Amino acid sequence: MKSNNPVVSSVIKDYTYSQRAFLPRIVTVPLSQEDGVSYNCLVNPGDVVKEGSVIAVSEGTKSLINIHSPLPGTVTEISKCFSPDGKKDSSVKIKFRGSLSYLGKKHNQKDLDSVSKNSIIDILADFGVINTFRTEHPENLGVQIKSILEGNERRNLVVRLFDEDPYRITDSLMAKFFFDQIVTGARFAAKAIEAKGVVFAIDNHFHDKELFNKTEYNDIRALEMNIRRYPCGTPREIVSSFDRGSLKRSCTFTLSKKDLFCDASTIYEVYKAVALGIPSIDKYVHFSGDCLNASCLLEVKLGTTLRDIVSQIGGFAKEPALVVVNGLLCGNSVHSLDVPITKYVKSVEFSSKNRVIDEQIHTCINCGNCRSACPVKLSPDILYNNTVYFKRLPENFAASSLACIECGLCNTVCPARLPLCQIITVLKHNLTEQ
Repeated sequence: MKSNNPVVSSVIKDYTYSQRAFLPRIVTVPLSQEDGVSYNCLVNPGDVVKEGSVIAVSEGTKSLINIHSPLPGTVTEISKCFSPDGKKDSSVKIKFRGSLSYLGKKHNQKDLDSVSKNSIIDILADFGVINTFRTEHPENLGVQIKSILEGNERRNLVVRLFDEDPYRITDSLMAKFFFDQIVTGARFAAKAIEAKGVVFAIDNHFHDKELFNKTEYNDIRALEMNIRRYPCGTPREIVSSFDRGSLKRSCTFTLSKKDLFCDASTIYEVYKAVALGIPSIDKYVHFSGDCLNASCLLEVKLGTTLRDIVSQIGGFAKEPALVVVNGLLCGNSVHSLDVPITKYVKSVEFSSKNRVIDEQIHTCINCGNCRSACPVKLSPDILYNNTVYFKRLPENFAASSLACIECGLCNTVCPARLPLCQIITVLKHNLTEQ
């Protein structure tokens, strides 16, 4: 599928700086930030917390994972809220009051030699750094690294400096504004997994390829990729591009899908946590859409609602009919502006009625478009019927769903608007549990 990636059309050249959002009066922090991790709330209404205080701790995980207060203030209530992923979770509401512990303070940067491998892993888990390489399956990076090390085989670190969703440019902007910090964060992550090599997957229109020719970056290898086609940012596509390209001939290592894959946003969080000692309490998010007067990249306190953000950036130019989090292909829509920003939110698009397509689901017309579009040659229509209508299939055919990379192409080409990708994901989950 040809991509409409705005990076290719040089949209990021129009961005010259990022900004920090205003501090909200109240934050709503969902007690669910990673995929499949539940938390035990440690605070009660009336408690006073500091910026960075631990307000919840994970249950039943190998490592201690914390959620921190984004602001100093008073806990007003523990209540339910809808998260950006559509789930209804418990949340902690904190009313801003008091002095800040991290924002506006000077931080001394640690160097690579001053921290050990184990301390890096503990910091990533304790400070709640989430790997958003796949926004639909966010995972604590410290826990992920521990799982890799349990395999007793050295892996590589791959950092993607562009977005896998062609309707999102967050990671491209992060790479443009914070390249040095991302390099530093990558070195910390590479030390934690004892990486054989570090590869930055970049758009072949990357703003400054000459950076990789500098001696201070000679430990980082650049893998240029043509992102005019989708999917292009999955582990499968990155490994395939490495195997086909010239970079492989100059490396003493090879990439595999078992390596550690991160994005620019995640590695920037590694830099803040390990080098600066700042827990995960804010997030850079790209806001765009034809309902806004201008697009922007904002550093937002976690728990800030979309309603607060919109009021800060001048309100709506026209009323949105659709609010999409994390891109039109890889993300999902939300139905309230009271949804808070969480660790896995990378972009929010506000679209008017003119850009909203028909969402009505119809009966499959057996056109075969989904089979033609699937990059791994599955039959999404048959897998869909197997799950929805309980039609029995040979076991090995049903197991083919495990090869799905969840790119969503089958959804985009289906004239019946069937949720093919989502149903296949359910089937994968059921097979894995069995």
